[in-house]
Amino acid sequence: MTNKIAIVGAGISGLTLGTMLQEKGIDVQVFDKGRGVGGRMSSRRTDWGYIDHGTQYFGLTNSDFRKFLNNYGEVLLPWKGKFATWEKGTFLEDNSTQIRYVPTKAMNHLCKYLGGDITVKLDTRIVKLVKKAQGWTLVDQHDNSYPNFDCVVITAPPAQTLDLLASHTTITEKFSDIQMLPCYSLMIIPEVKMNLPFDGTKFVHPVLGWVSNNDSKPLRQNSGAIVIQSNFNFAQNNLNTDKEKVTQTILEATETVFDIKFPSYNYKSLHLWRYALPAQPNSLQSKHIRYFACTFGYISFN
Repeated sequence: MTNKIAIVGAGISGLTLGTMLQEKGIDVQVFDKGRGVGGRMSSRRTDWGYIDHGTQYFGLTNSDFRKFLNNYGEVLLPWKGKFATWEKGTFLEDNSTQIRYVPTKAMNHLCKYLGGDITVKLDTRIVKLVKKAQGWTLVDQHDNSYPNFDCVVITAPPAQTLDLLASHTTITEKFSDIQMLPCYSLMIIPEVKMNLPFDGTKFVHPVLGWVSNNDSKPLRQNSGAIVIQSNFNFAQNNLNTDKEKVTQTILEATETVFDIKFPSYNYKSLHLWRYALPAQPNSLQSKHIRYFACTFGYISFN
């Protein structure tokens, strides 16, 4: 019988699973390398409030998420903004009935809510797994050990997961074929608030992928925060480019498409999501995800 489970990763996947397991009476411990929970749902805390620089919203596309909303609806509210797409120099307003849900206050607020009753150990990078007769032992970057787990669930991206599983499986090479796409996320707060025509815009563009007015989300600050995310191709082609040059390229592209000029900034920061989103899954990927789930307790929530 499984009585004690370790979860590597304190994003929405790990914390949702941890909550579900704990409700069934299982001892759950979550480990994360970051200073706070959230993973790709992280929000940057500034002197002017939070900025959502990772996941921007949830779409209501499946029955599982509908059930999730029934339990956590007080934390998630519709983002009632004005949205558009941009392609070939033209903005096209989105008049669809799609509902975009976001956590109140900040995207990571949902993860903080989920992790409230779970044991979460932050600033702890798990670097090795050891299989012993009495169960699994996790070892962190400072060589501290966490022993006697019946199962280990890893919600990290495939490349990071492989670092942990390399000595425990013979299919590492095939699993490493799973491709993850990168994305740059630029957070800015201009000294003078800019009035963008839309609260969220998706782009078909050589540089840009998404631009949003962070303040338009429920219960945010009124600081004028803007989130500018690159497309995947631009990020992939500029992984080794100087960050200042990447920042300038993204800013200039944004100024051009919106026909604006940013003044000086109260805040400006660039973040690289090296493993932002999986490329289109294939049958091989699905097969090996199922294999890891059965054999090692590895589950990919990407």
